Formats: sequence, structure tokens, C-alpha cells
Amino acid sequence: MSERIDAGRLLEGLENGTQSAADAALIADKIDPVLYYGVIRFLRECYPASDPAATAVLGRVVELTSKNPALVRRFKEGEQDPISEWFASEYSYREFRGRGHEMIDRLVDKLES
Repeated sequence: MSERIDAGRLLEGLENGTQSAADAALIADKIDPVLYYGVIRFLRECYPASDPAATAVLGRVVELTSKNPALVRRFKEGEQDPISEWFASEYSYREFRGRGHEMIDRLVDKLES
């Protein structure tokens, strides 16, 4: 349950700018790489350059990842995980726009099964 909450906090913090990059990094380092990858991929796909909010949201994502090589490795680890591949084959990250917690729930449920 803790990872579900932490992944939700990471998503909200990056999406809404409610936490510092340092706080986000602490959470990102703590959650499963699949959840970390899912949050970052979700934000990248839901905020294309044409979206007015993209500059701020993706700026926070870049700030988080560019300062921490370990998080880049965790992202790649999550990307290569079979659960991430399953999710991408079953769903589109964009279909969860405005419902990011549902995406996290699906990933956590799969991780726990």
C-alpha cells in the first residue's frame, strides 16, 4: 500500500509542482522501478509540447532525472520489466489522463499478483 501512496505523491508532485526535485528523488528512489517508469512515461505522454502545461511538468521531470544518474538507471530498469511491457500492450498512458491514480492502481495490482 505504501508504494501506491508514494507513487501517487510522486505523480502529483511532478504534475502539480507541489514538491521539490530533491523530495521527488527520495520518493522515486524508494518505489518499484516499474512504478517510477510508469509515472514518468505517463507524464511524458500526457503532456505533449502542444499542451500549455507541458513546459512546467516536463521541466520538473527533466530536473528530477538530470540530477540523478541512479534514477536514469531505475527508469531503464522499469522500462525493461515485463510488467511495463504488459501495461504498454494493454493500455495507452494517455487514456489515464486526469486519472493517473488509476494507472498506478493497475500497475500495483499487477506487481502484487
